[in-house]
Amino acid sequence: MRLPFTQAADFYHERDFGQKISATLEFIGAHWRPLGRVLAYVMLPVLLVRSVLQALIQRYLPVVFSRPAPDQFTRPGGTTELQAGYLKSFFFSPAYWLGSLVGSISFILLILSLYGYVTLLAQRRTPGPAPTVAEVWAEVRGNLLSSFLSLWMVGLLVGASFFLLLVPGLYLGVVLSLFFIVQLNEGRGFGATLSRCWLLVRGKWWSTFGLIALVLLLYYVVVAGVGGVAVLASGGFSAMLQAAQTRSPLMSVVIACIASLSTLLLYPPLLLALAFQYFNLVERHEGSGLRLLVDTLGKTPAPQVRSATYQPTDEGEY
Repeated sequence: MRLPFTQAADFYHERDFGQKISATLEFIGAHWRPLGRVLAYVMLPVLLVRSVLQALIQRYLPVVFSRPAPDQFTRPGGTTELQAGYLKSFFFSPAYWLGSLVGSISFILLILSLYGYVTLLAQRRTPGPAPTVAEVWAEVRGNLLSSFLSLWMVGLLVGASFFLLLVPGLYLGVVLSLFFIVQLNEGRGFGATLSRCWLLVRGKWWSTFGLIALVLLLYYVVVAGVGGVAVLASGGFSAMLQAAQTRSPLMSVVIACIASLSTLLLYPPLLLALAFQYFNLVERHEGSGLRLLVDTLGKTPAPQVRSATYQPTDEGEY
């Protein structure tokens, strides 16, 4: 039975691996129009700014990098010195940091828009209409600063773990993949959200990792398929397009916009799959969905049965 996903009881279910994927697809099928409207209103302006900055960075970086000296590759340590100079020019360029800032803002807006839409539905006790753009934007605006800081802090934690040792970084990355749905749905602070993620994923790390791996695999298969079809369809036009991109900043902006829109279309399934993993883990730990169903017993109005033949006021036949 397909669920409409319009109240909390539709989300809090114990689901196996395949059911999480099915729930993700069913949710997209039921809410693609209102959810797409929300993402378009919230995300498109930021994606346009991000695309312009990416095009400027692509044209700016070749100017930043200086030409190597003639003996740069022959003298001892010359190659290392050249690489260090490139990295310094790259990471200390204002364009790089501005692009990173706008990229982080666009990514956190995507997370907040999608999870804000989901949590508004998942916090309802009774079915209702789809959340409006104004309702979702109120959620985004109220959590933007804290979520933006949390994104950088989570990134630093996972990055430092990967730098120290690969296995702890991978483990922590899977655990914290539920961070933003937990933070937004439960309204917890940074430390409390970390503890909550540890509690939920404990004993279910491999299933969470497998879900992420499968959705990412499907993501890259779709990207490779679309890219292959585009290359085959374009033929010799791709060389012309690359030359036009080199000469024209406008063409670079158009190509960056297409890449950003593909991100907008392909990342939500991964985030939704993680959301259903979160609801599944909460149900396994706490039985929230079962309690919600029990609470609704006796609260629905009894159907009014009207006989077409006899009514209470009829005298009947004797």
